[in-house]
Amino acid sequence: MVTSYDKIYLRVGIPAALEGVFMILLSNADIIMVGSLGTAAIAAVSIFTQPRMVLLTVARSVAAAVTLLIAERFGRQQSDSYGDVMKKTLSLVVVVLGIAHIVFFIYIEDILLWMGAQENYIADAVLYASWTLPAVFITSLSATMQAVMLGRGESMTVLSINLQGNVLNVILNAFLIYGIGPFPTLGVLGAAIGTIGSSIWSFLLSVRVLFRWGIFGQGSYLPTRDYFREFLGVFGGIFSEQGFERIGMVVYTRMVAELGTIPYAVHAIAMNFCDFYYSFGGGLGKASTVLAGHNRDDEKRDAWRRFVWIGITWGFFFSTVAFLLTFVFREEIFSIYSSDPELLALGSIILIYVAAVSFPEAHQMICAGILRASGKTTQVAAYSFVSITFLRPIITYVFLHEMNMGLAGAWLSLALDQTIRALCATFLLRGVYRAKYAPNVLVASINNNNL
Repeated sequence: MVTSYDKIYLRVGIPAALEGVFMILLSNADIIMVGSLGTAAIAAVSIFTQPRMVLLTVARSVAAAVTLLIAERFGRQQSDSYGDVMKKTLSLVVVVLGIAHIVFFIYIEDILLWMGAQENYIADAVLYASWTLPAVFITSLSATMQAVMLGRGESMTVLSINLQGNVLNVILNAFLIYGIGPFPTLGVLGAAIGTIGSSIWSFLLSVRVLFRWGIFGQGSYLPTRDYFREFLGVFGGIFSEQGFERIGMVVYTRMVAELGTIPYAVHAIAMNFCDFYYSFGGGLGKASTVLAGHNRDDEKRDAWRRFVWIGITWGFFFSTVAFLLTFVFREEIFSIYSSDPELLALGSIILIYVAAVSFPEAHQMICAGILRASGKTTQVAAYSFVSITFLRPIITYVFLHEMNMGLAGAWLSLALDQTIRALCATFLLRGVYRAKYAPNVLVASINNNNL
């Protein structure tokens, strides 16, 4: 039976989950539409995924911190301070990420070669990455602004903005990659330009919404000591967690890239499809973060408890649906990306791993979201470091080089990493749950003794 709490969770969670899916469509649209240009073109676009994610790790950590701060203020009805948090954070993003993007632009070829790019597609990879970097920076600014919307529980607004951006991206890709009508055939470059256009559109829509809400009229752009103390206290743990994940993924991707062009192309397709549900699960995790933040105060314990179990239950339900659809239609799904029979044979096997990993990845993201909102960002970062940065590369190395399991071994190590994190998150959340209700148990015991 769907309760009022379920409805609240789904009202925040479904748009947030779909928003994550549409965001990943930005990269998938490029890969799917570039796929017709050949295996080398797929690899050229895909090899920039991890460098781009390194930059977005900072942006998403910032956005997650802003979401937490706004959610707490929303729960305490401090709406007049939203703009101050956002404007001070935007100042940091412009300075820090601006410098980072310039450094990446200067050394982009070296970065891609270090990532394992092959000589037969490095020129296209550099072209695509150089033109896409501005879009990554613009997306970082948009993510910071949209974090304010999400912290207020306005996930449908975020979904609307990014849906429009993704539709525009697909349209621009069609015209610029294939040269439809008066437009030239630009191939990989066309995919990059399409990404820039859609990112600018999403940025402008985000600015318009916040201006309409009056957010830009609040606060100052100049960070203060009190701001740094509050922001860094939240950001540090989140960034550590995201940073550890990205370091592990960079090492992991490089090891997979060394398997060769065909295995890496299959891996890139499988990883991009896996990102659909990973992003969906991430949206559910955001919803759990927001609602746990809204109900963090002691007098809202019961609502906090309800949203914990509702998030876990819906996560299992959606994971089951994702598993069944991926497993049953794995060949049809892979064929959307590539019709190459050599890729399809291996890809249909790897998508079985993609289907199975749906369960632990969604569960650990939902539990981690609640833990962050409950002040446990450092603990989440700690187990993420051990699992992603330490265990996964070691396990991957053993499976690839000691046991010669090939690409299947790489995906088995990823599944084990997600499972370890899910178990750690569950254990920590159980401790938070018990601690949160210990005062109630004590009070009840005292009352019973008095009676």
